[in-house]
Amino acid sequence: MVSPAQIEKAARFAALHRSGCFVLPNAWDIPSALLCHEAGFPAVGTSSMAVALAHGVLDGEKIGRERMLAAGGAIARRVPIPVTADLEAGYGPSPRDVAETVRLAIEAGLVGCNLEDTDPLTRSLTPAARAAERIAAAVQAAKAAGLPNFVVNARTDPYYHRSTDPAAAFAEAVVRGNMYLAAGAKCIFVPVPSDLETAKALVSAIDGPVNLMAAQKVATAPFRELASAGVRRISMGGSLMAATYAQAGAVLDEVRASGTFDYALRSGSAFRNLARLVSRHPEDSHA
Repeated sequence: MVSPAQIEKAARFAALHRSGCFVLPNAWDIPSALLCHEAGFPAVGTSSMAVALAHGVLDGEKIGRERMLAAGGAIARRVPIPVTADLEAGYGPSPRDVAETVRLAIEAGLVGCNLEDTDPLTRSLTPAARAAERIAAAVQAAKAAGLPNFVVNARTDPYYHRSTDPAAAFAEAVVRGNMYLAAGAKCIFVPVPSDLETAKALVSAIDGPVNLMAAQKVATAPFRELASAGVRRISMGGSLMAATYAQAGAVLDEVRASGTFDYALRSGSAFRNLARLVSRHPEDSHA
């Protein structure tokens, strides 16, 4: 049974998609999620790629449902803001599998999820009607669990699979996006359109909120331009983790090259801040 706190978070998260534009940072563990909260973001998501890499495996459902939900649930229990999880293709071939994944996600404390239409086994697009059935099963599972405001963010990947034919990719993204909205998705996630004009056209042609990702060319435009284009949600994807590890790599290069440890002086306050954040938000304090 869902708690009043989870119901309130779900309503708050769903409301973010109804007007304006917001940035959704993507975490991979409790400290990174707490940093997102401390920075003032209204919600946080997980990145499937970042969570998988943190567990030493590659993206593409190799981590499995249990470990992915454990990571998302651990974050949801520790941060006071809504948490949504990237649940890849739903961890199973049938709509029933997807429904069970959503049921377990809600049980873990999550208030939303990404579901993609790339088949993890064939690495090709799932037929659109089948993908829509899976979205509908997810939506029904959320309602049955008592969380109708659970946000299914339906990801559609024609730009990955039709990269040599942008016009075909655009047309398919629009058809699929509107099918998924009709199936009950609350937002449509379209990775990697090539430019801002294409993003504007997608927003115009898709009859609901559109999510873009910052780790792509179009979303390097300033926030105000994307918001003016009508984009409703901007995800950071795995780029936050990549930036974090790029900094760690630079520190290691510095130590190896110079033999000095000045980085320890520069980072001491950050370490203390992380410890403070973790102590301020103990286990189950926001369940």
